[in-house]
Amino acid sequence: MSVLFETYRYSYLRKGKPVFVPSERGQAIGYALKEQIEAAVEFDQFLYHLRRGGHVAALHAHRQHRYFARIDIERFFYGIGRNRVARALAEIGIAKAGEAAKWSCVRNPYGEPRYALPYGFVQSPILATLVLMRSPVGAFLRDLPVTASVYMDDISLSGDDKELLDTAFARLLQVLEQSNFALNKEKTQPPAEAVALFHCDLTHQHAAVKAARKAEFYSIDRSAASASAFERYCDGVANGNAPAA
Repeated sequence: MSVLFETYRYSYLRKGKPVFVPSERGQAIGYALKEQIEAAVEFDQFLYHLRRGGHVAALHAHRQHRYFARIDIERFFYGIGRNRVARALAEIGIAKAGEAAKWSCVRNPYGEPRYALPYGFVQSPILATLVLMRSPVGAFLRDLPVTASVYMDDISLSGDDKELLDTAFARLLQVLEQSNFALNKEKTQPPAEAVALFHCDLTHQHAAVKAARKAEFYSIDRSAASASAFERYCDGVANGNAPAA
């Protein structure tokens, strides 16, 4: 008896990117799979999208250094095919890995790979991370002599030795290509004394939300609560997340 895989109900565009809304059964399977992965894998501490503090904590991890670099993976989810997902799940002991991969993928709106992880499924972030970390990229990042952070499709490097950082950056580009991860060349930035990251400016001992991001936020009317939350966020970027005295 064949099984009908109705993985999603509908899709739509958000800021020009396709987003898929999972079916009721697909969503339940997604939550269960996410829990299985979390129980089976102890993810690296440099994966800041899986940690408390998120991208702000990632910024602060680099702030003490003098040189910074950024690599952006192009179409991170949609570049990961169903076979890669199934293989990664099988490697960590997930039962019926192939079936779980089918429930986690959709027909790729970008063409290749034919079936890929979509934006909109609850399990997509942890599956994409699992595939990335079980590729040669994960091994490379773990052994780097410079500071590394990963926040979904953004990989950031920093250090005080420019030559060492240049070498790490160049080698990481090679490893990503060899691991079949495409680069967003417009967003990728080679080592320099300043970097734009998460709509923030980062230099030695200084981080701040970009003026353009602030202008965008205040370009429409905001509630007092929304404005206050945004200002707290900006303060957190600039001053860190130290607990109150």
